[in-house]
Formats: sequence, structure tokens, C-alpha cells
Amino acid sequence: MTATTRYLVLLSMLAVGCGGSNEDEVDEDTNSFPETLECGDISCKRATQYCATIVTDVTSHLCLEKKASCKGCDCVNLDTDLTAQTGRQDCTATARLDVYFSCAYYDDVDYIKTSCTVRAR
Repeated sequence: MTATTRYLVLLSMLAVGCGGSNEDEVDEDTNSFPETLECGDISCKRATQYCATIVTDVTSHLCLEKKASCKGCDCVNLDTDLTAQTGRQDCTATARLDVYFSCAYYDDVDYIKTSCTVRAR
């Protein structure tokens, strides 16, 4: 098989998706997203809440409020949202505690999961 023939075969495989079907793809319509999603042992409303996991000597999970237009980690702040919405300051660094944050946005289901891990210095 010549290089040109191999190239055309690969190109045709890409064009047809290697014979796969598009039936398994998620519908882009927001109505196809689930209403609630798992956050540890609780469920959060996908459209108006995000998952917050707080890891101290125990692990706890909360649903914090977000704007419905929020579509990523740049519009949530676990530390300030936790304090403002619950009064808890578990994710606030102190002279004795280091706090590490993580955030993930799952665009396939339009959902945000955040966490803070608190460690003694």
C-alpha cells in the first residue's frame, strides 16, 4: 500500500468516524441534562447549585448556590461562597492551616465540583 493510499484510508476513516454511530452522543439541548447530580452522599441541582467537598479530619459534602449562567470554575469561589452561604470558614487558610483547592467543570453534564483540603502546617 502506498503512502497516498494509506493517507486516503485514514482520511476516510476520520470522515465516517471509523464506522461508529452518532446515536450515543449527548444532545446539546440543555433539557437533556439531568436535573440533579451526585455530590458525595447528597444530590445537587445541576442548574443552580454546585458540589462542594470539604476534607478536614472528616469529609463533608454540600450544595452551594451558583448563578444559572455560571458555566465553569471561574464563576464560583468555594472559600467565599461557603462563608457567605453557610457561615462556615472550613476552607479559610490560617496561620496553622494550609488549604488546597480544586475545581472541575464537567461540560458533558454542565456541572461543577469543587473541593478544599485542609492540612495542618
